[in-house]
Formats: sequence, C-alpha cells, structure tokens
Amino acid sequence: MAIESIGFHVTDRCQLDCDHCLRDPDQKPNDIDVALVRDAIREARAVYRTKHVIFTGGEPTLHPDFRGLVDAAIDQGCTWHLVTNARTLPDLLRMLAERPARRAGLSAVCFSLDGATEAVHDGIREAGSYREVLRAASASQAEGLPFSFQMVVNARNVHELEAMGMLASELGAARLSFGMMQPTGTHHDAELYLSARAWRNVVDRLDRLSAILKLPINLPEGFPRETPFHTCSAFAMNQLHVDVRGRLNLCCQHSGIPSSGDKSDVAGDLHEMPLTEAHAGLLDLIHREQREKISYLRDRTLEPWDLFACNHCLKSFGKPHWTDEGTAGAPAQRARWRGAWDKKVRLPQVGS
Repeated sequence: MAIESIGFHVTDRCQLDCDHCLRDPDQKPNDIDVALVRDAIREARAVYRTKHVIFTGGEPTLHPDFRGLVDAAIDQGCTWHLVTNARTLPDLLRMLAERPARRAGLSAVCFSLDGATEAVHDGIREAGSYREVLRAASASQAEGLPFSFQMVVNARNVHELEAMGMLASELGAARLSFGMMQPTGTHHDAELYLSARAWRNVVDRLDRLSAILKLPINLPEGFPRETPFHTCSAFAMNQLHVDVRGRLNLCCQHSGIPSSGDKSDVAGDLHEMPLTEAHAGLLDLIHREQREKISYLRDRTLEPWDLFACNHCLKSFGKPHWTDEGTAGAPAQRARWRGAWDKKVRLPQVGS
C-alpha cells in the first residue's frame, strides 16, 4: 500500500446545474479551511511521503482562497491537479502566471466534458458550457498546459463514447477518463439510468476504444468486475480523501451524499485530530466494511449489481444506489442546484 495522493473536496460552490451532480451546496456553501489543508498535506508528506494533491468540488477554483490551497501543496514539494468545469480558466491562467512554482507543480487540468456534441453536454450541464470547455482546451493547448477530459457516463451520453474518444484525441488531451455515474437520489436518476447489463456493454466498448486510440483511456472505480470481492483504490488507500467539512472519509463518492442508515463513512475530523489518527480510524472502518461484505457474499446468491464495488458500498451505507428497478436508498430532497434554490423550487423525490 502506498498513499500516492491526497484529495480535497474544497468547496460546494459551482456555477452550473448539472443533472448528475452528487454534491449538495446549501444556501451558504461550505469551503474547506486552508490551514487544515496545509496541515494535512504537511503530515501526509512527512509520514507517508505523499507527493500529489487533488482539488475537486463543486468548482474548486471558486474557493475564496484557491491560491492558498495551491500554495499549500507546492510549498511542501507536491504536484497538484484539479477537476474543473472550465468556466474560470482565464482566472486560473492568471493565478499560474503570478507564481511560476504553481505552474511548475501543476500536472494537468482535468476538464469535465459530458458529451462529444454540444446538445448532449449542454443538456446535462448548462447551455453554453460545451463551448466553454472547448475554448479552454484550445487555450490550454496554446499555453502548453497539459489537460485531460473526464466524462461521467450515463444514459443520455452513452451513445457518444467513441465520438468522445475521437474528440479528445483531436483536441490534444493527455488523457480521457470515463467515470461511471452514481445515482444522485433525485428525480434525474430515472432518465440517466443504465442497467447492469448496459454497463457491461460500456466496459466492452471502452476496452475496444482503448485498443484503437493512442490516447490513454482511464476507467476509474465503479465499473463491474469479474469478482465480487474487489479492493478498490480507496480501500487500498492509494489515495486519502478529505471532504469539504475537513473530515477524512472513505472516498469522493460518499462525500456529501445523503444516507438513510446509521453507518458513517467518516473516519475522523481533522479539526480534532491529526491525519494519522484519522487514518487509523479509516483502517478500522475499511476492515469492518470488508468483513461485512464477506458475510454478505457468503450468505446470498450473487446478483448482477453485486459485481459493482462502488454500488455495493453505497448500498451498504444506506446511500443512493442502482438496482434493477432504478434507484434505491436515501432520496435527496434538497435545493441542490443554484437556479432551483433562487427560484424556491421544491425538487421532487425519486418515486414521488
């Protein structure tokens, strides 16, 4: 086991209203404390020799002191990257120009692009956002800034997997990641849902695409495996994850997601304890969850969704998860989208 990186969910702020978003911004968005981030990086660097830091959100560049977060990484000799919707790229480029060490430590900018065509991407995210991403990719190419794309696969964009590979190659991306969409717990899940069988077809298509393209294709955790007892990268602790409230938790898939159960995905609050102590709590949490999974697999006949490690984990914690019927687990009755909050729209629950 090597803790290669530490990731921070730095803010709930975002300018977009994406249908598949898992985050839950409230009326006064949460922003992670910069001093906490600096201390966590310092400890990870000293104890584990961790060399890389990841910033996600929300839109991470909207953190009130994003410069301070980046400096917390580079001041301690770490490289860094962020996942962004691309809207604030001009501000990001100015920030990099202000201090060359920020640019030198940046391994890549990962742009969220959820369709190979404008209609598909903007239908999931927001009108005009597709062109923003393409302009940002062109600007990055002109600046010599390495960039990648991340596509969250769902029923509304699954027909564009191959086209997405061609587009990313043509635009000069360094890498293309295809993430498996996890349920939000909202009414949007019904039209984004893919069956377990459809997900296996997705994996087959992406395997073929990877064999054809020179562009590196990455499939993060979540997709179906051949064996039901799979130790994911989070459980292997290749990466530690800190949520927006400064707590070490299982992974980003759990961060801010509603739960209907008594189990917590939080290992420790870094406001109250050092990273190493929270890490010890994470070990206990993971081992407990693995023992429960052994019992689960021993005592029942496997179903197709049991081969999806992330889905099983979310189900175990009472969180939204996929089933043959659609979405189960805790519903998300919340004003999660900025536009919905401003208009005082009460969003319907799944199944209501």
